[in-house]
Amino acid sequence: MKDIRYKLRSLTAFDVSEDELIKQFCRLSDNDMGMAISAYTAIAKKLISENKTLAGYITELMTHCDCELIKSYIRDGDEHQLYAIQYDLSVFKELASLSAHKLKDMLYDKFAANFIFSLPEYVCGGFDCTADFFIEHIRKYGTGIFSAYKAFMWQDGGIRPIESPDPIKLSDLKKYEAQRKLVVDNTLAFLAGQPADNALLYGDRGTGKSSTIKALINEYDRLRIIQLDKTDISALPEIYKAVKDSPLKFIIFIDDLSFGEDDEGFGTLKKLLEGSLCVRPSNTLIYATTNRRHLKKETESSRTGDNIHLADEIDESVSLSDRFGLFITFLAPNKDVYLEIVHGIASDRGIIIDKDKLYRCAERFALRRGSRSPRTARQFVDSIQSKIALGVDID
Repeated sequence: MKDIRYKLRSLTAFDVSEDELIKQFCRLSDNDMGMAISAYTAIAKKLISENKTLAGYITELMTHCDCELIKSYIRDGDEHQLYAIQYDLSVFKELASLSAHKLKDMLYDKFAANFIFSLPEYVCGGFDCTADFFIEHIRKYGTGIFSAYKAFMWQDGGIRPIESPDPIKLSDLKKYEAQRKLVVDNTLAFLAGQPADNALLYGDRGTGKSSTIKALINEYDRLRIIQLDKTDISALPEIYKAVKDSPLKFIIFIDDLSFGEDDEGFGTLKKLLEGSLCVRPSNTLIYATTNRRHLKKETESSRTGDNIHLADEIDESVSLSDRFGLFITFLAPNKDVYLEIVHGIASDRGIIIDKDKLYRCAERFALRRGSRSPRTARQFVDSIQSKIALGVDID
């Protein structure tokens, strides 16, 4: 076991030193029986609880860890770098072959404790990945958290992964086909390396603006999304710096965009969209949503004064929205469209109800809520689905 510990510490291409399972494998060689047994049980517990084979865990770890040396090889093609990659791969193959039976035999030979054979076992699995596999994967998806996750948020001064992003798909969204097509076509051009625009989705609440953007990452494999609060606009240059060398494409998503009259974020975003020395990387776009045509909120005092002053205020208010190349409007649906959305969502979920009754209840639900929108439609279908499951009449 000392050999594998030393080999794990000698890795140069794959930085896995902070992984807890790797640390436990290093601790297996401890001369204290309690420490060594604890290390084994920690390995077994992690693999069993996550329902992973040892080989599967190692493959996933290698795929998503930081691999600066491999990125250098992709760029430079140096044979010494390739040798380092192949050496690390041989170490991981040896590690992946350490079945639970082998480890328990090693522990018994060292400590001669019969209970060792009754310890729980994990599944070893098969490891057959080549250096070419990891090189090509990193060439396509990069390394680190951006290869491991699809959705992120700017939080506490850094980019943090979202473990369970919204699983919504474009096919789950009803109506607004023309608006979504504009977003999708722009995104496809972006993914293809063609000219694409920053986009501002404007309109009434609950019409699917944010859902349209969030659904994109569930459709396109090499697309990532980073959600940025409007109060953190000044962090955009840091985000640009973090993602600019990645082979992936990034949508920076700002939801509910609007600014107070003296909000510094207004001018900052305006400059970053056009006019700043900080150039937006070619692998990023900004997609934002808003309920306001004028992104800068006006006060009563800003509406008073002479006509020239008032015109200047209006021009300044719309100047930011004008800097988005794509401006897409989502307006609240009329009654008929709202009911069609209800029917579409209910059909997707396999809910079979007399259409007249469905529509009557849906309209009553909307009147109580004071609005008709795709969000209201989804909330209504959620409510009747629960009632049906509980055997309660939807009326």
